[in-house]
Amino acid sequence: MEQIRGLGVSRGMVHGKIIFVRPGKEEGTSIKRAVDPDAEAERFRNSCRILQEELENLYTKTKETLGEKEADIFTIHQMMLADEGFTEIVEACIAAGKSAEQAVTEAGNTLAESFAVMDNAYMQAREADIRSLSERLTEILQGKQMVQIQLTEPCILAIHDLSPAQTMELDLKMVLGFITEQGSVNSHTAILARTLGIPAIAAAGNLPEHIHGKDAVLDGKNGILYVSPDAEILKSHAQNRAEEEINRDKWENVRGQRCKRQDGTPIRICANAGSMDDISVSLENDAEGIGLFRSEFLFMQYDRCPTEEEQYSVYRQILEKMDGKEAVIRTLDAGADKKIPWLPIAHGETNPALGFRAIRICLRYPELLITQLRALYRASALGKISAMIPMISLPSELDTVLQIAGEVRCSLREEGVLFDENMPVGIMIETPSAALQAGLLAEKAAFFSIGTNDLTQYTMAADRENSAVAYLTETVSDSVKKLIHMTAEAASKAKIPVSICGELAGDETMIPFFLQEGITKLSVSPNHILRVRSAVQNSLQENRV
Repeated sequence: MEQIRGLGVSRGMVHGKIIFVRPGKEEGTSIKRAVDPDAEAERFRNSCRILQEELENLYTKTKETLGEKEADIFTIHQMMLADEGFTEIVEACIAAGKSAEQAVTEAGNTLAESFAVMDNAYMQAREADIRSLSERLTEILQGKQMVQIQLTEPCILAIHDLSPAQTMELDLKMVLGFITEQGSVNSHTAILARTLGIPAIAAAGNLPEHIHGKDAVLDGKNGILYVSPDAEILKSHAQNRAEEEINRDKWENVRGQRCKRQDGTPIRICANAGSMDDISVSLENDAEGIGLFRSEFLFMQYDRCPTEEEQYSVYRQILEKMDGKEAVIRTLDAGADKKIPWLPIAHGETNPALGFRAIRICLRYPELLITQLRALYRASALGKISAMIPMISLPSELDTVLQIAGEVRCSLREEGVLFDENMPVGIMIETPSAALQAGLLAEKAAFFSIGTNDLTQYTMAADRENSAVAYLTETVSDSVKKLIHMTAEAASKAKIPVSICGELAGDETMIPFFLQEGITKLSVSPNHILRVRSAVQNSLQENRV
């Protein structure tokens, strides 16, 4: 028996025959000509029109098959294709004497790399979308048709990668599950797989071709493909699959329910989001609010600071979607691996994770914070919205932020602008310094939200992106737990709420600890809301908290 491991991106277990597919390149007319910038630019524009039409057709097909939300994947692709950041790079390359194919490839690589280095998994997954679009544009420029995968029997599909377009063109009756060499948990193909209920594994690395035709069990929960499984594996996975079905029903049963301690204190299960699409998914999964909205992705859409009106428009749309539920907006958290080219940051810092980032940038250039706070305060007149300040290390930093917030309120009053005078301004606890001074910070902040990802890497002095030191961050050390305890204790004494918004919020093994420490809110990825709520309910009952 052989085991192949990857990322489990869509739960479920299936047993069947592996069909290994390496799509060959369709033969097409290769266009060879002297590079004429005007002609190449026109070829590029024509290829964009053809691809836009393909995407419109895929949108229509997906909407009819799965619904409007799932079809929006192809709307996002159309927006990416029309994005000025992409077209400007292509046009600049063509003007420099490159062919349309070369220009599209270069633009695709540039934008894909910018997404790949972001610390948000959803945005990282957009790397694959950009590469898929640029590859398809190149095929169109070369006169090639979209490569389609033909399956003649129900199987476990093994393939290098699948684009959302290829996924929707599959005969889904023939796909028991699939495993890809590339991909991620948040890729649009993975999202489609979960929507379609197809068990799937991604990022499995180089798949050996000898698995073609062999019997296998695919475990989409744990990310394991068992090739030529023995009797014990077949029996074990049959049992696990039955348990998975029971769990799915159990999670669905908590929809609409709310968690409370014995004293009546609510424990809210909210969502982390970085886009309007994330918010839609969060609400569909019964989120009780948005515990963390990453506003930096709004800033990444522009080649300049978005204006107050542009920011206000987005926050207004968020509140309209939330329909009375709270939205916590993290102020600009740029720097380190979240590069925004137009910001006055010295790129190439020796240690950017410890460098000029987040609130440090906004305090050096306060007009960034002033503009964002004005937009947030204006939006506060429309619904429950809060500002959350990232990367606070010292009480003096928070003092300066609160002074700026006071000046913003004063100016809005003088202008006669409506806003909520009591809009909460809280902070993220991400540095050991903030945790150690939580008592002082709790006297000034409206709430705490513990960012466990950064708190862990800073406490352990271990870059969370460096696999060589991953052993230091794979488990929760006693030192990190102690800092969480100190933070929660200070919040309790000051009578302010405290939440967890890092990856640990979705870790079921940590939930009893969080409840014991008095955490009042867990903010998790949208697709984990029901699972986490179920785990919280179980913990409350078992420990009688």
